[in-house]
Amino acid sequence: MHCLIVETCGFRKNRDRQPNSDSSSKASVNSPEVVSVVLSQLTVSVTLGLLLISNLALGQTLTRPVRPGDSSLTKDKPATPKKANTINTVIEFELLQTEGGGGLHGQQWLKVLEPLDVSLRVRKPILGDKPEMKEREAGKTRYVTAIGTLDRSGNLVFPDRSFALSDATKLKEWINELRTYGVKGTPVGKSLWGLSEEQFASLFDGLLKKVDFETENLPLKQAVTKLPLPSEFPVRWNSDAVDKLARLGEQARVRQELKGFSAALALALSLSDNGFGFRPNRTPSGVIELLIEPRNTKLEQWPIGWPVQKATFKAAPKLYAMVPIELADVELSDVLTAISELAETPILIDYAELEARQIDLEKIKVSFPRKMTTWSLALRQLVVPKRLTRELWQDEAGRVFVWITTTRAGRAKDE
Repeated sequence: MHCLIVETCGFRKNRDRQPNSDSSSKASVNSPEVVSVVLSQLTVSVTLGLLLISNLALGQTLTRPVRPGDSSLTKDKPATPKKANTINTVIEFELLQTEGGGGLHGQQWLKVLEPLDVSLRVRKPILGDKPEMKEREAGKTRYVTAIGTLDRSGNLVFPDRSFALSDATKLKEWINELRTYGVKGTPVGKSLWGLSEEQFASLFDGLLKKVDFETENLPLKQAVTKLPLPSEFPVRWNSDAVDKLARLGEQARVRQELKGFSAALALALSLSDNGFGFRPNRTPSGVIELLIEPRNTKLEQWPIGWPVQKATFKAAPKLYAMVPIELADVELSDVLTAISELAETPILIDYAELEARQIDLEKIKVSFPRKMTTWSLALRQLVVPKRLTRELWQDEAGRVFVWITTTRAGRAKDE
């Protein structure tokens, strides 16, 4: 039987520690096939001959919603969406008169709607009439028609909302929204950021392209500019983001190596590590932009990772392979780097969340008694006592990674 022995020290980012030359750590040629990995003063033996895939898997759910440099950068003009021709919007209300409704109620609503520049027509319904929203364009004029019913109590009832005569303020807000955004309404607070399924699919596909350059330690804005983002979805930093970027100065840099990941994940994570996030934003003119803003916004931002689309032990087989593992007083940051290489599964860190909870991976040391287990289970036992959790996600292009965050911010069910 042939035997392969590899000894590697450290796994720190600077990679400048020398391999342990202690010959006592070497296995004989008659021993099982082994990969010996030295973390600080500890050897972690990994048996390559045994590849028993664990059937344990992470159950995952995603709650939708769901980051720089010198002073000259703040002078850059933010990307602006293409200007569309100015459109004049005409709002029309058609009220289907129910039995006992109309008459006096119609006159009362006319007085409410006239100052809001909304035309009103009250009529009896004909075959096939029902409450609905319609929109059509003629030249530079957009006609928005809201068809509802006028009930016996004098209320206006539309497909997804209703108004009483006392709701004049609420009605005015809705009319202004229709005048600005049309039938689709404001995208704020809506699923898929107010995009249609076709628009979201087009955006998602446009963000699949992989990053082909090394990102770690690049100035944030330089990295964002270099990302392979689709030109039809312009990037714009809002005013709060521009101000925050100026305050960060040279500190705003990409903190993790994201080469090989999708453009969307690279954008979301590099922004997050610096206190920013991005979301699709449909402007009144209909252009969809990628809006960068501080993370403290109450609006939902693009998630870092999506549920894995296949069984986790198939998505990351070496992460779920049974191996002998032993650790003694090793920096957790080193362990994560080593596991990432040995399990051939990238490990990404939620630095924004960890720092908010004052958790420093380089100040945490961990130990693990020697036993046969999987890297996934060992990793769980290492991080949970430190108020951390590990989850398996994939980027938009399907690349699987382990996500290290706090138990408070975790999104997935545990194994």
